[in-house]
Amino acid sequence: MAGVKDGIWKRGNNWYISVKVNGRRRVKSFGRDRKAAELALAEILKHRAVANATNDWSGLAEFTKPKTRKIFAEVAEDYLAERASLKYSTLRGYREVLKNYLLPSFGKMEVSDITEEDVARFQAEVSRNVSAVRTNNIMGLLRYIMKVCLRRKLIAENPTVGVRPLTEKQPDIDPLTKEELDLALSKIVPHYRPLFTCLAWTGARPNELFALRWKDVDFNRSEIRINKGRVRGSEDLPKTASSSRVIPMLSIVRTALEQLKGGDTANLDGYVFTTKNGQPIDKHLDHVWRSALRKAGLRHRPSYQLRHTFASLCLQSGVAPGWLANVLGHSTLQTTFKHYARFIKDTSRENEARMEQLLTSSQRRQAKA
Repeated sequence: MAGVKDGIWKRGNNWYISVKVNGRRRVKSFGRDRKAAELALAEILKHRAVANATNDWSGLAEFTKPKTRKIFAEVAEDYLAERASLKYSTLRGYREVLKNYLLPSFGKMEVSDITEEDVARFQAEVSRNVSAVRTNNIMGLLRYIMKVCLRRKLIAENPTVGVRPLTEKQPDIDPLTKEELDLALSKIVPHYRPLFTCLAWTGARPNELFALRWKDVDFNRSEIRINKGRVRGSEDLPKTASSSRVIPMLSIVRTALEQLKGGDTANLDGYVFTTKNGQPIDKHLDHVWRSALRKAGLRHRPSYQLRHTFASLCLQSGVAPGWLANVLGHSTLQTTFKHYARFIKDTSRENEARMEQLLTSSQRRQAKA
């Protein structure tokens, strides 16, 4: 920067301006945005001319105050350290995103040097290897961190704002029919059959049943309390606030649980579902499900489709969507309609008959009056 006077210059991929303000030379980075640097320089020179005449430098306060320069790795660590209330699984997920994606790309960069172009290129590179959903999750953490940087004036503008999230493919809803479900469950190895039966007839998420303890099972009221989830050996609150709920214990679920409670495998911590050696289940059991489908001669579908199967069978049977939304732990009825609208039983004729009955009853009362 030797010999640089008031003006603009480029170093590497970034543009800088240098201006002498109130006796001191100031330098500011604008990343790869040359136009922004040129406009800022013109604005500062205009304010400086006024300040030299009036000795009022308040118009340049934002430019003249000492600048805090931090690299991305520092602000990312600060971001996580300040969020002690995060669920353990969420915090672990954030650290994995930082380690595998964000820090290799941005870790050593000063946050003020990160540009929209950098962010857009990063998103494009990530999306080549992972799904749109995963890419958006990774980008979500970057957006959160940069938003905090903007609020704390570590950056002049948020470089993630202009980079739009990717369009996510709708979840693959591919439920089994009642006949396929019965056949598949009959092929599950006996030890895990109660678990898969409960997955199929409660609509619970796998991690919710992995965390289920006998104290959460109320045989007297035929209810099951869902109040936590278990993911890779750690337990925390469920996915959302609405996920903490009470779900009904249908007769087929009661039978499965009663058989399990009277079995030989018990866990000292009171877990309902365990591995064959009595340990809590810490990972999905898709291999068990895959084997059962193969024996049943059915095409493969992930075991998470059991949740979708429960929802589709309920709606095809005429169950009220509001009831189903509560059982599934959806935060809004809109979520239920979004995923399962096509399975809702057509009751238009029944509804018309009810309205006609209402009108007939009303007309009869009027005639008697």
